[in-house]
Amino acid sequence: MPDLFLPILVAWCAVWLVLAGIGFLYGLRCPRGPESRRWWTGFWSMNIFWIAIDLGIVVWALLDPIVEVEAFRRVLAINGGLDIAYLVTGLILVTRRDRLASGFGAAILVQGLFLLIFDLVWWWVLGAPTV
Repeated sequence: MPDLFLPILVAWCAVWLVLAGIGFLYGLRCPRGPESRRWWTGFWSMNIFWIAIDLGIVVWALLDPIVEVEAFRRVLAINGGLDIAYLVTGLILVTRRDRLASGFGAAILVQGLFLLIFDLVWWWVLGAPTV
């Protein structure tokens, strides 16, 4: 596993944890009405859920690191496929009339897109020939 992999993931989680705390509190008191409050609550709640998942990945990687590059690339490729499934799920949810579900979908799109880019970039970097 590359040295920068976990620090980048932890930094992402830290930034989103701060944003989610502020955003969730805003969502509870959003002045635009109950439907907007439902959307913001859904969006930030789902982001908190994804932060927990990402931190779980960090803990797992610390406890049982993958040291072989090809094995790590396989994991990244599998994760890339899962990331696409997350994006499809997010697209489905964001189109729902229920504002809570729509907020969930928007958060899944943000987090899923980050994970897709993150996984694919590392997959590509680790497969590039070293000079």
